[in-house]
Amino acid sequence: MRILGLDAAFARCSVAVIEDGVLRAERSIIAARGQSAALARLLADILAETKAPIDLVAVMTGPGGFTGLRAAIALAQGFALGAKAAIAGVTLAETLAEAAPADAMRGTFWVALTNRLGGVFVQGLDGNGGVYAPENLPTPALPLTLAGDAEAEVAAILAARGLAIRRSGLREPEARLVARAAWRRARAGFPPHPAQPVYATPPAAIASATRPPPA
Repeated sequence: MRILGLDAAFARCSVAVIEDGVLRAERSIIAARGQSAALARLLADILAETKAPIDLVAVMTGPGGFTGLRAAIALAQGFALGAKAAIAGVTLAETLAEAAPADAMRGTFWVALTNRLGGVFVQGLDGNGGVYAPENLPTPALPLTLAGDAEAEVAAILAARGLAIRRSGLREPEARLVARAAWRRARAGFPPHPAQPVYATPPAAIASATRPPPA
């Protein structure tokens, strides 16, 4: 199975192709702005190099930046439609778990992100996630491995409860990890996640919080 992976959730935009789990081609660029154009150029380069049909398009669905997520998902949907390929969404937790030590999958794996409006967003491998005040963080099944920019904060909170926590240091996704996560899920016979964005802070909430008060 040949899988195209796309990611633009954070500053890095990346595109990769794997075949039966083996990396065949990869491109990336730092693009804090203009993710849509950057991804399109990377995709054109990858397709020119690989010159082979794509069976599945895997795209990172988040959480992540509003613009980057939408740019990557729109490109993935358009390419999949034109190439008559299947499409699958891959969460940030699934993506980063691909780079974690193998034994991290024997327990719980969380991505913990700072929420712009307060609290911490936590997402597990099942795709479920939510925003929690620090004192209301759920108690996970152990062992727990943490990733994300708020892993230190969450680790400290849970350690204060006497829980042993492992910090992975993983922060940003890469397209090859997105593709491998989709390949692993397909090989296990699990249905794909929808290619729809997941936000740590809903865009409507951000807009409401940043809107100036009425005169």
